[in-house]
Amino acid sequence: MQYRVIPIAPAWPQAQAPQLSGEPARVQRVLSALSSAMDSPALGFSLPLERWLRELRLDSEHAEAHLKVTPRLGSAPAELAFDTLRRLLPDTDIYVVAAAA
Repeated sequence: MQYRVIPIAPAWPQAQAPQLSGEPARVQRVLSALSSAMDSPALGFSLPLERWLRELRLDSEHAEAHLKVTPRLGSAPAELAFDTLRRLLPDTDIYVVAAAA
């Protein structure tokens, strides 16, 4: 009797690391805070950074985060990201861009 082989694919497509720009120490501090925020009970589950962040750009006057979102999560990830950035960078213009995953 022959058996069929069924290939098993990951539930998520292979994720790419987010694009980062800015002073490395500042970027790491912001990434750490964003990761903690996204790992909060507010979302009900946690995702690795590569699953929700496409790009983070920081300079002295602006902070811009591009997020991958799904309809199931609604605006919660963008709101968490904005609140986190506003708390960390009070005198900075903050832009959170949410795009379909």
